[in-house]
Amino acid sequence: MNPSPSPYPAQSSAAHEVGGEPQAEFATAELALTSVHRSPYGSFVLIGRDSGGALLRALVPRQVVPRDPTVGEAWRLTGRRHLHAVYGLQLHTEIALPLMPTGQALVRYLATDRRFPGIGWATAARLWAQFGEAIYDIIRARDYTALATVIGRDKAFAIIDGFGLLADEVAIFQWLDRYGVSPRTAGAAASLWGAAARERIGADPYALALLEPWSDVDARGLRLGVSPADHRRLIAAVEEALSFRFRQGHMASSLPVVRRLVRRLAAPWRDHPDRAVEAAVASGRVVRIAGDLLQSRACRFMDQELGRLLEERLRSGARKVDQAAVAKSIGHIESEAGYRLSQRQREAVFMAASHPVGAITGGAGTGKTTVIKAVLAAVEAQRAILPPDRRKASEVVQVALAGRAAYRMAEATGREALTVARLLHQIEDGGRRLQRGLLIFDESSMLDAPSVYRLLSHLPIAIDLLFVGDSAQLPPIGPGPLFQAILGSRSIPRISLDVIHRQKDHTGIPGAGALIRNGKVPQFGAFNSAASLTPGVFFVPASTDEIASRTLDVFRAMCGPPPMAGQFHRLHSLDVQILTPTRNGPAGSKSLNLAVEAEYMARQERILDWGLSAGSKILWLKNDYKKAPRRNDDGGIQTDPVTGEPIYCGLMNGALGVIQSPHPDGAWAAFDDGVEDAITAADLEKLTYGWAMSVHKAQGSAFRRVIIPVSRSKLLDRAMLYTAITRATETAVLIGDYEAISDAIGRPPKVAGQGTGLTLNGLAGSQQAGDDEANLR
Repeated sequence: MNPSPSPYPAQSSAAHEVGGEPQAEFATAELALTSVHRSPYGSFVLIGRDSGGALLRALVPRQVVPRDPTVGEAWRLTGRRHLHAVYGLQLHTEIALPLMPTGQALVRYLATDRRFPGIGWATAARLWAQFGEAIYDIIRARDYTALATVIGRDKAFAIIDGFGLLADEVAIFQWLDRYGVSPRTAGAAASLWGAAARERIGADPYALALLEPWSDVDARGLRLGVSPADHRRLIAAVEEALSFRFRQGHMASSLPVVRRLVRRLAAPWRDHPDRAVEAAVASGRVVRIAGDLLQSRACRFMDQELGRLLEERLRSGARKVDQAAVAKSIGHIESEAGYRLSQRQREAVFMAASHPVGAITGGAGTGKTTVIKAVLAAVEAQRAILPPDRRKASEVVQVALAGRAAYRMAEATGREALTVARLLHQIEDGGRRLQRGLLIFDESSMLDAPSVYRLLSHLPIAIDLLFVGDSAQLPPIGPGPLFQAILGSRSIPRISLDVIHRQKDHTGIPGAGALIRNGKVPQFGAFNSAASLTPGVFFVPASTDEIASRTLDVFRAMCGPPPMAGQFHRLHSLDVQILTPTRNGPAGSKSLNLAVEAEYMARQERILDWGLSAGSKILWLKNDYKKAPRRNDDGGIQTDPVTGEPIYCGLMNGALGVIQSPHPDGAWAAFDDGVEDAITAADLEKLTYGWAMSVHKAQGSAFRRVIIPVSRSKLLDRAMLYTAITRATETAVLIGDYEAISDAIGRPPKVAGQGTGLTLNGLAGSQQAGDDEANLR
């Protein structure tokens, strides 16, 4: 990055010699920023003029600024001066705080800062010419009339209100800095509470537990003189215990679990933790439900709203449908599928077409996708008889939590499917409005309560809901097993599919999956490395120490030798995926990824010093809506006809891709959901290797061949194995201890232990009494 020529002459130096070694000089400067540049790694290069008018360049790590700086602002920067061979003298900043602008810096600030819409250079200069330094007294006195005589009423209000916000913000940053609060936390507090931040934190230092780790907040509170038995501390400890449980996937937690966590969090306080719980409940910040089940106020509100949004739809009752039209639609789908739908599949289609909320569940190969296609056809047949205005306002939207699941859904049905996150983005940021119709959730076992609540809160009651999924798969990574609650409700109609229809049943995968769902161990075949691509479910025995090496042996047998330079496409066409229960350890995804990358990419062209090559398999880790611009047939980027801004496909969390070739910005990558884009240095934190991935990440995906290293762990259960095996469409190979596999299949899945307070027509949330204290670190 080279934002400007060096502002310093070559002989400038900010270092002096001590014992022959240059020592950087510590300095503070107040800059009126003339330009702001973000580095590829998220830090900033700030260029501005100091109080003497000299140009200064500063390097500012992201973690030391309370918020992103903008051109025109004044900042106080403290750090060490270093002489750069190209840019000359520059400040390596360690402390950074925004300031109120002074003097003629006000002109630049008013003209360039986004706080002052409609104020340009000419208006700012006119104000300075009229009032000079007196303008600060006018702004502090909130004298709208004086400013309005020069620039008009609307602009006067914009300036005074904008300065008021800045003054409050600067005061908060400086006040929190004295107490050792990190700049980023100070910025978040100012954004969350505004001018009331000082009052709120002053009254309760533990309010910052929303923004900082408990250990930091508690240590600061005790250091400032808060008693270990202070009710503010005890209430915060209960909230932190519930927050920890929320991060572990629980919307609610039992009293015994909360007691244990509070006892640890509130040390050295030695009283009974029930006193802390009682104080938290009395404050209204914690709610006691269903006996000894506890919820934070936010989780309770979310569960109640979810229940209300579902039950409001249910109250409208079943509607009449044109049975002949639905039956005709089913006939079309049967002709396309090549087999007749079972009685339950047909019932599922009629149920979905006639009820405002419904659920369809079934194991691998039971025809859920075929039912979805029949439902889509039936709904279209129903729409055809609506009046034109209602027909136009009605639409069917398909969503799934994971990008790969949405892509598979679109492929199977021939209609657009979105991730929940993308639909939310379209609604919240893109202005999309759904009026009536049907929303189909696929892979519903993955749905967590907060994601669905956030989506439903934007949708009118006229949008019907259909949840489709496999109840035996892994529970959601996020909190709240929503699909389990829906299936357990007495008021939501549901159909369970149990007949395997998939034509590829010769692989044995649907049959093996059905046995595992019911707690029975399938008959695994012996893996033959000489016929490694044979369809079926196989087992390779291995001790704990052997699992990693045997996993790599199976991978080599399936994929063959490492490809020659530029010939990696065949390797990826084999579609072999390693799925692991864990990330760490010798058989975890981290070490297996490194091993495969080192061996199979050894002959491929390197991408800079990134540790990637042309042919590397990558896994995208964050939703990024500013990636993968849509392109026209001629390769040009499509733009929005109204705003002129590029239209992006976006890269979704969980997307698998392959590095195709070097690119001027880094590398060109193609992803399995059909999008392509350049990968830059700034993107490296958003991706990892994709040769091996967690079973959770793979849920909703499908691969031709799956390799599953299995070792004993607290994560291993029936749902984990079932989900992993049923990701394969042709071949699944388990590697490890047969007894560990057998024991895991024999035990009930852990999904029943996820805490929730969601109640649907009398269905109480499950209670979890497990002890997660060991995880609290």
